[in-house]
Amino acid sequence: MAIKTIMFDLGKVVVYTDFKSLYANFAERIGLTPESVIKYHDDNRVGLFTNAITMEDAWDDLAKIGGAPRDSFTEIWEEEGLKARRIDEGMTAFIKELRKRYKVGAVSNLYESRMKIDERTGVYDNFDYAVLSCVDHVKKPDERFYRLALSKASARPEEALFIDDNEAYVEAASGIGIKGIVYRGLESLKAALIAYM
Repeated sequence: MAIKTIMFDLGKVVVYTDFKSLYANFAERIGLTPESVIKYHDDNRVGLFTNAITMEDAWDDLAKIGGAPRDSFTEIWEEEGLKARRIDEGMTAFIKELRKRYKVGAVSNLYESRMKIDERTGVYDNFDYAVLSCVDHVKKPDERFYRLALSKASARPEEALFIDDNEAYVEAASGIGIKGIVYRGLESLKAALIAYM
């Protein structure tokens, strides 16, 4: 059956963020250690991914640890986030070409705070639809995540192709019948896609 939709993970596929630098610079500016900010994110990863812990909740929690006035956190985070990220222009040009023939979706586990930076840089303008864990309250590799993406694409599993740098997430998609490619770079992706086009 012909492919109708191609689903792309964002992090390390379309968008690259130097999180070490981001956390360090953010922490310094709000008066905390990088280790305390990283520990907070690591300890609350699932809640942040599904937005059970919102960005505002996170800022409240970090303010209790100590640091600069809490009302500055969003602005500081976005300033540092924009400096610490790079969008793969070659990939976005390739996605633009794919959209001439397929519905192309952004399907990603991410925190609300990173989504805000994505929105500032117009990342989602490159896609026809999006399934984002912090918006849809479900994350990869939960089967419901992939089924929601299929629903948004109006496609059956066998009509979908999923691209992610995380092999476990590709395997989970394959488990419900979605074809998958583990991302290892743009040129290898183009070569792998030939089999599906």
